[in-house]
Amino acid sequence: MIAILMSTYNGEKYLREQIESFFSQTFKDWKLFIRDDGSKDNTKSIINEYTSKFSEKIVYIESSPQNKGVGESFMHLLKVVDAEYYMFSDQDDVWLPQKIEHTFKKLLSLEQQHGNSMPIGVFTDLCVTDDKLNVIMPSLWKGDNRNPELIRNFYIQWTNRHCIYGCTMMLNRAVKSIVFPYHQAYGFIHDTWIEYILIHEGVYDYIDEPTILYRQHGTNAVGANFGHDIKKETQEMAFHLGVLLEKLKKDYKRTKLMPFHVSYTKVLWYRIYQSAMSIIKK
Repeated sequence: MIAILMSTYNGEKYLREQIESFFSQTFKDWKLFIRDDGSKDNTKSIINEYTSKFSEKIVYIESSPQNKGVGESFMHLLKVVDAEYYMFSDQDDVWLPQKIEHTFKKLLSLEQQHGNSMPIGVFTDLCVTDDKLNVIMPSLWKGDNRNPELIRNFYIQWTNRHCIYGCTMMLNRAVKSIVFPYHQAYGFIHDTWIEYILIHEGVYDYIDEPTILYRQHGTNAVGANFGHDIKKETQEMAFHLGVLLEKLKKDYKRTKLMPFHVSYTKVLWYRIYQSAMSIIKK
């Protein structure tokens, strides 16, 4: 069974559409576990409506205190739900029909290679849409120059832009053994935290396929964050010492939270190298 973990907060506008997309999946052996993080709108009523109607497929996980924040909320679900495999879901997207099937097939192939005792994760591309699901960017990776191959090197990924969004992840049970305790500080949302640990300590791979309609509506908890120019960003670090120092300060604090040794010297080298190359190639 695949456990879909959903954290909600004031999600009444799009929640039904997202839940309905689970029922449209070609892979049917899933169960949805929802935790609400203190909604003030009708989100809880919608959750109760679905749990009453589909009690065998949807479970409402009530916990206290609320308002944990998005990272803590998702990681709480990961900790308390027992399943063989896990996926994270936002409250406002739409999953394409073969999302679970294709992602699970990839994860099973990795387990065949490495064994199911190895922590393994899989992530995918996203199709970015507006609030009415009109396509803005068919591929977030291609449209915003994001390279999933950066996960092959821990330090390169640490110092570059990410392709990984929690709403596309699938994890096997063994991942739980390496991602706790979780630290939400310094911008470590659940997906970034898991990403770094899996790259370093487990197996992480991807499917070059959008599996989700990633809705942008102005009130996303994270959002696509596309439209950045990595060359301009690295040049800004190169020409403005204060920007580089702030980035390095954050890097240092983050390295101390990791459950394994991260070489700050290597992080520093990659930051300086990127800045230098942005000047040379200007």
